[in-house]
Amino acid sequence: MTGCLSTSQVLEMGRDTYSVTSTADGYRLASQARESAFQAGTEKCTSLGKRFMFINESSARTRMGIDTTVTVTFRCLNENDPEYVRPNVRQ
Repeated sequence: MTGCLSTSQVLEMGRDTYSVTSTADGYRLASQARESAFQAGTEKCTSLGKRFMFINESSARTRMGIDTTVTVTFRCLNENDPEYVRPNVRQ
């Protein structure tokens, strides 16, 4: 059996700030949804000639608890931008 993985378009939330959502159905791993969202974010920043900087991540069980949806919020920043620093990732 193969499963489905769908990733939204990257949405601009404000200056240099974006969000992307990826959903894995019950046959795919949640980690695949996470990886897809991060990859879409990285590709967006690369297309702008900038660097991906992680801001936040959330995940939720969707479609009657069968699917997993992961949302990643990030910024695309120039490498010399003072805000382009090591992210303070909290669990």
